[in-house]
Amino acid sequence: MKENSRRIGCLFVLIGLLSLSTIGSAQVSIDHFSLALSALPLTSEDRILAAIGAGLSQDRFPAARMLQLTQQIVTIPGSVEEKEGILILIARTIEEGLPADGMIEKGFALAAALGEGLPIKAIIQETLKWFTQRAPLSSIEYGISRRLLLLRAVRDLLFEKEIFSLPPGAPQTVPTALPEPRFNELLLQISDEVGDYLDGGGSPFEGEVLRTQVINRLARLKGDVIRGSDVNLICDNITASDLTRVALAALSQPTE
Repeated sequence: MKENSRRIGCLFVLIGLLSLSTIGSAQVSIDHFSLALSALPLTSEDRILAAIGAGLSQDRFPAARMLQLTQQIVTIPGSVEEKEGILILIARTIEEGLPADGMIEKGFALAAALGEGLPIKAIIQETLKWFTQRAPLSSIEYGISRRLLLLRAVRDLLFEKEIFSLPPGAPQTVPTALPEPRFNELLLQISDEVGDYLDGGGSPFEGEVLRTQVINRLARLKGDVIRGSDVNLICDNITASDLTRVALAALSQPTE
């Protein structure tokens, strides 16, 4: 009975979201956001709504665009924690008294990545750290774009090597088919190491140096999630030139 009630409640929320899709900026109110967010069990809903309310009081706040993002976040697949993280980034931007337009667009980019099944929690955490460090907003937005680019580039590289993730509960029938948590952790750690290497001034053309750093990082992290066999899988399949290609792709991103 409780499950049926919950489903009926979600259905009414979705109907409400559809009715919001044609609202223009001048018509958007905090009640529209409250309705949209009621579909998610958020831990920081009051903070998010307070920030959005502050944004709505500003003349140039892109209210309709923000509402569109909120609706998209509610309906895409992905963890509630990561969905809430996207909204927290925008709330933090508003709280800092910064223009929210660019971060809202980054929110769409993060939501798209989450919808693709990419793990974005680490990017959200890194972005919050950049806020704490008082990094310029343009640098923060650029950093989000580059981290997303690296995630996709490394994911595509793993797919190219026929290393892929299994759906939850599926048996591992070949060594290159990894349970989703292990695949995602490899994806995160490799992309983070490439990003850290470039941030530290490393040359993308020193592929062997980069490869050594990636392998060493994975070896240090062997444990419950990353296994020795996973490290060996990367050693056997990912070359220095592969990582040079990933690094060059990251550096090809235009400065924003």
